[in-house]
Amino acid sequence: MTPREETGRLRTVTGTIATSDITGPVLSHEHLQLDLRWPARPQLAASDPSRWLDEEKAVQRELNTLRKDHGLGLVVDLTCSGMGRNAAALARISAGARVAVVAGTGVFTEPFHPPFVREVLAPGTAVPFEGTSSQPTGTPQYEARGSIPQSEPRRSGGTTPQTPRYDSRHSGGTTPQAPRYDSRHSGGTTPQAPRYDYSGGPSAVDRLAERLLAEVGFGMDGTNSLPGVIGEIGTWGEAPTETEELCLRAAAQAARYSGLSVATYGRAGLAQLEILASAGLAPERVAVGQQDRVDDPAQHRKIAELGGYVSFGTLGLAGTDPAALGAGVRRVMDLLEAGHADRVLLSTGVSRMAQVARYGGAGFGYLFDTFLPALRAAGADEATLGAILHDNPLRWLTGS
Repeated sequence: MTPREETGRLRTVTGTIATSDITGPVLSHEHLQLDLRWPARPQLAASDPSRWLDEEKAVQRELNTLRKDHGLGLVVDLTCSGMGRNAAALARISAGARVAVVAGTGVFTEPFHPPFVREVLAPGTAVPFEGTSSQPTGTPQYEARGSIPQSEPRRSGGTTPQTPRYDSRHSGGTTPQAPRYDSRHSGGTTPQAPRYDYSGGPSAVDRLAERLLAEVGFGMDGTNSLPGVIGEIGTWGEAPTETEELCLRAAAQAARYSGLSVATYGRAGLAQLEILASAGLAPERVAVGQQDRVDDPAQHRKIAELGGYVSFGTLGLAGTDPAALGAGVRRVMDLLEAGHADRVLLSTGVSRMAQVARYGGAGFGYLFDTFLPALRAAGADEATLGAILHDNPLRWLTGS
């Protein structure tokens, strides 16, 4: 296994392809299958039977229609561990629709973290590193050249945590600077270093990153389909919890080693970007998600100024409400007028059965049928829209 994917190529669920093979628009934040009905930690989030999408044939037909009608070239499925990801189903949908699909590795938010996250963080449990003989059943041993450096110090003995050592080969030769954190955007609290103590082995961040890299190297969900992005990973509440911060730092480590980019989830966009950048990940490898749910133009501009991508990835939630649609258009136009068109990502963001066209929803085509016409009416030109839908997502995914 090679530790990093070659620049200018994409890992899809059906194999690695050249970015030049993608000639049409890209949906940069979708869910082709999803199950978030029952959180693993119900005390942190309520159950919701409607948070579910399992309509393989209907989804396949929609994507096939979008390929024929709008030239759809690629879908980025951000359904990672804890969200009901099904890599085999993604491969079938991709092949049937003849649309490339990039899938995500990682862990979602704390209420939905899979059991292995708690196992890694629980004192006294050891996730073995390479060369150990106590490898748990079902967890592939990562080969030596695929293991990550233990760059986070132990949280014990009074040691002050240091920023992980950054390898400039992974991001164009420049070391990213951590963006200045503005507490107003995340509940008024600056994230603190997690207080986990692992004095006898790899740090929690190292151990979590190793789990992500196992999927990067060996495949997802018992298949040989490899992830092409890390995410969506982030925060359920208004600010990252300690566990969510650890997972974001692990995502940054895995991204630095593998060359994959990261997609975040949650309203605390600047806090997420600060955590990832402080862990050594270049901001241009980060798509900060859910920003169409955040009415804060200053935050959007700050993310773009720092080099991150502002992902308006759940536009379909506006539906036919004129006020909601107009607000979404205004947020995008604010960035375009500020000169940040190259930092914008757009997607419909289907995540429930009720949003699928078969059940009366606007479907994955909402972006093309409703939102883009509204952007054109607001003054966005075709060249700009073409770059946003094609060039931006490919540049984010490949770091080019």
